[in-house]
Amino acid sequence: MKRLLALEWSKISSYGFFRVILILTLSLFLLTVFVFSRVDISVPGFTWRNLFRFPDVWKSFAWVASWFNLLLGILVITVAGNEYSGRTLRQQVMTGLSREEWLAGKGMLIIALAIFGVAMVSLSGLIFGFIYTGDLSTGMIFKNTGILLVYFLQATGYMVLGLLFISLFRSNALSIIMYLLYFIMIEPILRGLCPAEARSWFPVKIISHLTPLPEFVQVTSGDAMSANQLTLEGMGIMPRQLDSTTTIIAALVYIMLFASITYLLVKRKDL
Repeated sequence: MKRLLALEWSKISSYGFFRVILILTLSLFLLTVFVFSRVDISVPGFTWRNLFRFPDVWKSFAWVASWFNLLLGILVITVAGNEYSGRTLRQQVMTGLSREEWLAGKGMLIIALAIFGVAMVSLSGLIFGFIYTGDLSTGMIFKNTGILLVYFLQATGYMVLGLLFISLFRSNALSIIMYLLYFIMIEPILRGLCPAEARSWFPVKIISHLTPLPEFVQVTSGDAMSANQLTLEGMGIMPRQLDSTTTIIAALVYIMLFASITYLLVKRKDL
């Protein structure tokens, strides 16, 4: 494991694009939450700032961070794609690195980037939470922090799918284009052609819904008595979604499926 970690680090440590994407992801995330935090909607019975207070800050920030998972996916595509296009993967295999070890190294990279995303959400959530929360308690701070593990799973799913695309197309440009098109156009069109009850089971729909849009009305009103009526589904604004447990299980199945297909592609295709 240490050898694979050292090998991956040697590949990315001097790669400028890698640092640029990480800085861009962090900067865009912090800029977004900062701008939203400066918004002060003054409506009787509603407090926008609740989205930045414990315990709701965790779900709010995980949802915002999910917007930038595509950048992490593109980063994985580029890092792996450079080894295909530069023939360095073939050279590594010829000098003793197995294809399984190469995939394991990419898996470690994906986990490291997912941890980066969790750290980004965690630290910013703590800072904003302490700033905007009045009466603090330990239980309030740590409530809803389970969403961080769910975000970790989601970020991993985006990146594993990116690794699948580059293993399939072997071209950075084509892989990135198809990756974005699948998220933005291909799967939405396919979902639209399917019966309503099947639309929630598509992979991108499942993975993106791991950190769903926060229940803004319920959170900003702080009204727990009518929680069912204050949900976006209850008001008819959003269609009915799968429950969180089913979504997590389905996401795990899709991630394992993506990883298995990637393994078969790397194992059987010429380098």
